[in-house]
Amino acid sequence: MEIHEDNVIDQIIKSGSKAVLLGDDTWSRLMPGRWFRSHALYSFHTWDLDTVDNEVDTKIYDEIKKDDWDLLVAHYLGVDHAGHRYGPNHPEMTRKLQEVNTRLQKIIEILPHNVLLYVVGDHGMTESGDHGGESKAERSAAMFVYSNSQLGEDGGQMSVGGEVQQTDLAPTLSAALGRPPPAPSLGNLMFSVLPKMSTSMTLLHLSNNLKQVTKYLVRYGEESQQVSLDKLAHLINETREQIEKAANIEAEQDLKDYISDVKDLMESIRIVFREVWVEFDSLSMLRALLLLLLAIFFNWLITEGVPFERICSIFASSFVPSGLTSVAVCIGVCYNAFYFRYLDDLEHSIILSTGLISGAITCLLIIMHWDGITQRWYEGRSHFYERFSRAALVASAVVLVSNSFVIEEGASLAFLSLSVVAVMAWSVGTAKAAALWLSCGMVLAATRPYRGCREEQGDCWTAGEGAPTGQASRAALVLALGSVAATVAIARRHAGWRGYGVAISGILVCAHWAVGWGSLGSPIQSKLLAKLAWLVLGVMFALLWKRERHGPTLPLMMLALIIYLANALVLGASYAPAAALSLLAGFITLNIVSLLKTNGSSKYSLTARCNSSIACVWALLASYCFYGTGHHATLGHIRWAPVFHAGDPNYISFGPAITVILVSLHLFGMPFMFGATVPLLALWGRSGVSTLGPRTQMAAIFSLCLKYALCFAVRVFLCALSATIHCRHLMIWGVFTPKLLFECGACAAAFLGTITGAALTAWHMPAQQRNS
Repeated sequence: MEIHEDNVIDQIIKSGSKAVLLGDDTWSRLMPGRWFRSHALYSFHTWDLDTVDNEVDTKIYDEIKKDDWDLLVAHYLGVDHAGHRYGPNHPEMTRKLQEVNTRLQKIIEILPHNVLLYVVGDHGMTESGDHGGESKAERSAAMFVYSNSQLGEDGGQMSVGGEVQQTDLAPTLSAALGRPPPAPSLGNLMFSVLPKMSTSMTLLHLSNNLKQVTKYLVRYGEESQQVSLDKLAHLINETREQIEKAANIEAEQDLKDYISDVKDLMESIRIVFREVWVEFDSLSMLRALLLLLLAIFFNWLITEGVPFERICSIFASSFVPSGLTSVAVCIGVCYNAFYFRYLDDLEHSIILSTGLISGAITCLLIIMHWDGITQRWYEGRSHFYERFSRAALVASAVVLVSNSFVIEEGASLAFLSLSVVAVMAWSVGTAKAAALWLSCGMVLAATRPYRGCREEQGDCWTAGEGAPTGQASRAALVLALGSVAATVAIARRHAGWRGYGVAISGILVCAHWAVGWGSLGSPIQSKLLAKLAWLVLGVMFALLWKRERHGPTLPLMMLALIIYLANALVLGASYAPAAALSLLAGFITLNIVSLLKTNGSSKYSLTARCNSSIACVWALLASYCFYGTGHHATLGHIRWAPVFHAGDPNYISFGPAITVILVSLHLFGMPFMFGATVPLLALWGRSGVSTLGPRTQMAAIFSLCLKYALCFAVRVFLCALSATIHCRHLMIWGVFTPKLLFECGACAAAFLGTITGAALTAWHMPAQQRNS
């Protein structure tokens, strides 16, 4: 995104000077419209070692001979790309470094006398070629300065092998161009790489730098509380004292001492702010990771250890009311303590106390049923597909420690999902299962064009595949209308009276797209049709809770169709077919799951359908469908158009809530839809399940829903662990942190979906045993 804070380039432009850019297009994207001439090329083709370098070489020598610019930025990429691809000790790296030497010789031969040449690297690399972390090899880079005229001196502190702070470059470049330092700069002036100047000019540049730092300290104290006011006041007073001393400097030795004092002061200021900016609260991060791990572990003990029969008795006992009462008592005690000023922080006190009570109750539950848990583990033997699916889920989360796998996660999730489905189909061992697996593979392959790409993925980004889609093309509109029409037709045929509502809402969705399509479309009518579609979907959702004697299977199917149509509305015509393909992939997988049986017994059939492997494949499929519907875990990929497809929600009092709901549904509609349909994994098909009692079925559904939510919790934990490990990584804010945010959103959506689906299932259980 464009940089708006003060910088060297903007300082040059403000003074009427001109800057020229050659090479890496990151400069033109960060600072667009600043360049007198620009020849920028795409920079993420990391396997291409020569294209950018060769293009810059064709321009730079002619540019140096011109005299209509004040700053020439030439950003070569060959050495960086060689490090990415081969590492520092490969012959290709040697070749690129020799090219740099030859290039520098040519430039020096034609360098005018009034031009300073700065050659700098932005980072170093490890022995493997990586440069994302905080090791000295990664943080250190080369700096070479040359001029045909005499350079200044600073007592020999800067020479071959010397070290300087990278933040010193900005004020030094500004001084070389006769401009004041940028406002955010906390750097020192490096006089040894500036032209030799008089004492008065040296003091002028030092005073300008100190005045800028003083303004920065004052402004920082006004707007932030990260540094104590006493410490800021002390630093401000010291800088002002140094500014006043400048008027009394005359002798050369006094000037050297003054430069040394200013350098020490600047280093002290940098140390104060570095302690604030680059330090992480490691203890708090470790506490959070430990608490999340404990929550996952204890809930896993319950879902994997407590038998179905005991889950029934747990819910029939006073356990749940006692737990809710204990939490309510905790909240009441915290409020009273806060009211009487025994507590200073109400929010954290409530979180801590309710968390401790919930943990204690969970531990008590496990202790009470430890005999059953150990007996189940002792007797239980898992099939190969169960072990494989659990391993696939863990693998999908573990690889998120690598930023490359985060970038390519859509492809890895598609591979893992299809592999788990294949192993399940092989375990069933019938031709029908094999045909269903092939069908699932074709459906997932059909979602590939909708995945798009990130900027870091190179070729597809430059080809425009990663750009947000605005107006749908004619072919996309036809596909969207066809996918909704087909889904509606099937629903109308098999859904009874509820199918009429789905058909009406589907027609309104199609009309919304058709009426608003193209330059001659009617946006007002299109938005009105979208509002009507949402109204019908809301009414249909309310009607789902009308009890019938046919059981919960049909209402759950209708819930899936309602969520699908809602997803289609917010995704728009361009991506609506991807939502239909996701629904179809889930339906095919559901049928494969229904074929899993053991010993022909109804009890064991239900156990096979509710083991953790089923939850794993369902979670993997839901995670893939996030990418399969055109999303990526980057903030720049969020499309805000869904918020306004039915009009601007800001005109109503609860508009912000609508905005949050629509954007959340747009991003996490697939985990929500798959979460809401988790009970179908246990109930789909007639073999044996219908002969079991409602209490047993609900116990199995509860266990399966919790396992599905825990699958996402495992992914959140490993994303958080990855972000903690890489908290100083180059890609922490570009890759790891956004991924953690999106994974948390997917986990919340999955959990909300399971609650919705489980509640709907419980509501439609037979009346005579619903209360238990």
